Amino acid sequence: MTPWRAVLAFGAGLLVVVATANLAVWHASIWLPIGWYAMLILALAVFEVGRYRPRAAPSNTWQPTGERFLDPSTGVEMVVFYDPVTGKRDYRSA
Repeated sequence: MTPWRAVLAFGAGLLVVVATANLAVWHASIWLPIGWYAMLILALAVFEVGRYRPRAAPSNTWQPTGERFLDPSTGVEMVVFYDPVTGKRDYRSA
């Protein structure tokens, strides 16, 4: 499951729970708070998904290290690159 799908599925599930709780507590359809929750979840989805795996700036100094592994969260094979100038490592899908 891609990060976008996971966040959107979580957001949709959270909206269902909030809507059900809203209807159970107030016995009426009060959609304004649910709309605020929906906007919050959408904002989180837009700003947070790409934050955890920032792409390194393209450079001619990146060298593959020969390391490969399966990303435990997505199951995608990753290749490790190393920049000898900065000492940083970058993980890219194979």
